[in-house]
Amino acid sequence: MSSSSTIELSAPAKLNLFLEVLQRRPDGYHEIDSILQTIDLVDTVRIERADAVELELRGDAPEGPGNLAWRAADLLQVGARIRLSKRIPPGAGLGGGSSDAAAVLVGLNRLYGLGRSRAELADLGASLGADVPFFVHGGAARCRGMGERVEPMQVPQARYLLVLPPIQVSTERVYGALEAPLTPPRKVAKFLSEIDFGKEGPSRATFFNRLQEAAEGLDPRLGRLREEAGRVYGANFTMTGSGSAYFAPFGSVDSPGEGWLQVDGMRCRVCVVRTFDPDQSAAQLGERRGDY
Repeated sequence: MSSSSTIELSAPAKLNLFLEVLQRRPDGYHEIDSILQTIDLVDTVRIERADAVELELRGDAPEGPGNLAWRAADLLQVGARIRLSKRIPPGAGLGGGSSDAAAVLVGLNRLYGLGRSRAELADLGASLGADVPFFVHGGAARCRGMGERVEPMQVPQARYLLVLPPIQVSTERVYGALEAPLTPPRKVAKFLSEIDFGKEGPSRATFFNRLQEAAEGLDPRLGRLREEAGRVYGANFTMTGSGSAYFAPFGSVDSPGEGWLQVDGMRCRVCVVRTFDPDQSAAQLGERRGDY
């Protein structure tokens, strides 16, 4: 057991640099092939030993047992007082809830000296959500199956311009709106070739998200946001996850910077993010990034 009674971790957001939907499974879920990358937009998770699970929340997220961080502690069957400071907006395709859950699994494993391996924690996390196994690993990885098959990979460090509209998107509805036939697998091979062999780093690679068209069909404001961001910044923006956030390589934009973008009466936050080093502390990131 750890000699400390408290631990603090960063729970980073993620971008789907590539997201292909391969097929629908008999159970109704979809198989995917995706490259995920953690970024330095982070929630902060502070955990103390306790007799039962308690959650103190700062920011926009479900409370009590409806929160994935709570459910992660309950899964390990240990007491925990969790203080969760949210910066990652919900319903944006950035994986905030899954990242919080992964941070709790990793933190409690250390705090109580449970001796679970990373692979064991990832397997446990898969019951909470498809992205949780990825966040247990962090960094960059190719994720397949429903997301639970995680293969860590090396992706060059990069910066991205991130656009955050005040829209929450239902993942279930977006997947339900997908139309066959799905995109052929050759896109996966092309993108992986560019990343794996370094011929074109992330600043020039062709980003892709199979869910983007479906999400924009459900809420046309998203398509108009992507077009307006492209016009203002002179770059091609790609949706992350099932939406609603969009990103573009920072080096490709005409007028990079942080601020706000007005579209359809919406005030959309624009910020610059960097690839996330899993070894950086929450304190270091909070000091550098501040609130988004």
